[in-house]
Amino acid sequence: MNLLLTFALALLLQSPLQTTGKKTPINIQRISSDVTLDGIPDEPAWDEIHPFPMTVYQPVYGGEMSNRTVIKVAYDDEYLYVAGELYDSNPDGIVANTLYRDRYSGDETFAVILDSYNDNENAKWFFVTPTGVRVDQQVSNDSEGSNSFNRDWNTYWDAATEITDEGWFAEIRIPFSSLGFQELNDEVIMGLITYRWDASRSERHIFPDIAPEWSRGFTKPTQAQKVRFTGIEYQKPFYVTPYLLGGFSQSNFLNSDGNAYQIETDYVTETGLDIKYPITGNMNLDITLNTDFAQVEADEAQVNLSRTPLFFPEKRQFFQERSDIFDFNLGGNNALFYSRRIGLEQGQQVRILAGARLAGRTGKWDIGILNMQTDQLDDINLPSENFGIYRAKRNVINQNSHAGTMITNRLGGDGSYNVGAGFDLLYNFIGNHYLDLKTATTFDDRTDSDFIEQTLFRINLLKRTSRGFYYNFSALRSGELYLPEVGFNTRFDYSQFDLELAYGYFSPVDSPIRIINPSLKGSLILRNEDHSVETFLLEQPWEIELKNNTDIQFTASLWYEDIRLPLFFSDNAFVEPGNYTFWGVEAEYGMPGSRQLRAAISGRARTFYDGEQYSVKFSPAWNPSKHFELSADAELNYLHFPDRNQSEYLHLFRVRSIAALNTHLSLQVLSQYNHLDKQFGTNARFRYNFSEGHDFWIVYSELSNRDLNRITPTLPRFENRTMLVKYTYTFY
Repeated sequence: MNLLLTFALALLLQSPLQTTGKKTPINIQRISSDVTLDGIPDEPAWDEIHPFPMTVYQPVYGGEMSNRTVIKVAYDDEYLYVAGELYDSNPDGIVANTLYRDRYSGDETFAVILDSYNDNENAKWFFVTPTGVRVDQQVSNDSEGSNSFNRDWNTYWDAATEITDEGWFAEIRIPFSSLGFQELNDEVIMGLITYRWDASRSERHIFPDIAPEWSRGFTKPTQAQKVRFTGIEYQKPFYVTPYLLGGFSQSNFLNSDGNAYQIETDYVTETGLDIKYPITGNMNLDITLNTDFAQVEADEAQVNLSRTPLFFPEKRQFFQERSDIFDFNLGGNNALFYSRRIGLEQGQQVRILAGARLAGRTGKWDIGILNMQTDQLDDINLPSENFGIYRAKRNVINQNSHAGTMITNRLGGDGSYNVGAGFDLLYNFIGNHYLDLKTATTFDDRTDSDFIEQTLFRINLLKRTSRGFYYNFSALRSGELYLPEVGFNTRFDYSQFDLELAYGYFSPVDSPIRIINPSLKGSLILRNEDHSVETFLLEQPWEIELKNNTDIQFTASLWYEDIRLPLFFSDNAFVEPGNYTFWGVEAEYGMPGSRQLRAAISGRARTFYDGEQYSVKFSPAWNPSKHFELSADAELNYLHFPDRNQSEYLHLFRVRSIAALNTHLSLQVLSQYNHLDKQFGTNARFRYNFSEGHDFWIVYSELSNRDLNRITPTLPRFENRTMLVKYTYTFY
């Protein structure tokens, strides 16, 4: 008890109550005349706007600016305008590596981050590069956690840039209808952060003045400046986007005799429709009919050397809008809702017949409703299914805390069902200290009723900061019958305890090091049935960030694994049941992204169960001009079990080439080779973007075999190939 009291007192003494940004709103000035979006903010309207006072955020907080930065924000009835005068004493050194939409290749950037709902948790992030490339993404969970940035989200907005002998200049124009907001007493309050990233000097100029107390402090909605708009006449644009799709797919199958392969060809002609309608300024309705995702980039291949399933991120656009509302994370990749359960099954695409999503904010409530109907898939005896996700959460206690609930259902046409229900509470109890409670229960037609065993419960206590001492402790119990068929769960019937203790040290002004982050991490996983240890991990990482934006990390680790079934990595490499203790070291080095030729490299050497593992990953990238980028990943893994005379190479090779004539016309080719499977995959996507919402796509994918004679009958040269042409046009 004395120890607990001492710990609580220490928390009280070391941290003042966390502020929710710069609380007193400042008035954004209304433009009184027209602005021509040409990249040069020289219209008379801009002369009336006062610039923001800028602060150097990095490499040295509060340091002297190498070049002058002038940022202004204004608005009219329909748009928010952001203008940047980004002076540079060496304009030839401006980093502008690419012309590819939504691609960031270490370029200089000019950005605005808007907490448009003023909820101190979520925001929309817009930035533009000197070549006019636009990038947009969503911020959630106050920028905390690895899943807090959604880079696959897109919306409607415009930007223009111009490079001169004085530096570069930019204008951003965002429709209020693309932001969503809440109006009260004829005024709208938002949170705003704006900055300039000078890549050649690794220098960030920011408004408002935010101290680097957090690893991503310059993106935190809680630290945004509150700004006020008045008299906004909200428009309700009605977006209707039909598509036309045509093409073919070919696959090789064994014939009925099983002695040769034969080709089957299917021709595809499809039409579909997406509708977006803003019911209010902060609530959107999306409807999709005969949904298609032909233009979505292929998943990057992964090597799995763990005992848990691989996780792949969602890239399909329909699931991106307000995805933060539907987030119900249960630690790591565990989640009550995982959107890739819809329309994908056992690696095959399942036709989505129709779907609807209602998402947004009303008062203090975030509301999300998603319902989708999929077709049956006879190849794997999958019935037609209905997926429903129902989410509600609201601010409680204070502006940095919320409570909510989620219900999920998966109803099969054959009478099968799986229903999930969850409750969560995030409580900012003092300073940067948070309590995060979550519980989820599933009900399934295949299992008996046992509430405790159908439930996952997690408690998480953490301090959100990157300066000084911070911690993260969590405890979780997942019951034997907890089966989230619309979610993601890495293990079953287990209890897990995780602890991280860390310290962030910002170096003196004259040091080449910006921050050093040593930490100690421990994880203990127990089987619920007998409380035996299944996994134990102890890690000691050292993370170092240099002021030139170089990243270095060293990690020493100690593992214990107890496996009761064989663990297979390939036919030639597996681990017998038993308990094993192994240890190792790894190191990572990442060069500054601003260089035209850059690379990241990492290596690991460790004992591995009753053998050894050696891994190297090398990721070079080269931008010979803004029109072309070539990048690669070579992941080399060697497993060796000398006592059992086993060894295996688990290598992956990936090459991505990107060509862009301008910001409208581009081609991206992703090629991957899996050494173990002896297969080569290619995904090529040609895009002509006439304008926002108006696109023409040509997509080609192929999975081919190498070493055709390794089995009998001889393998075909390709497993499958697809060629599709898609045209979309948005009416509004």
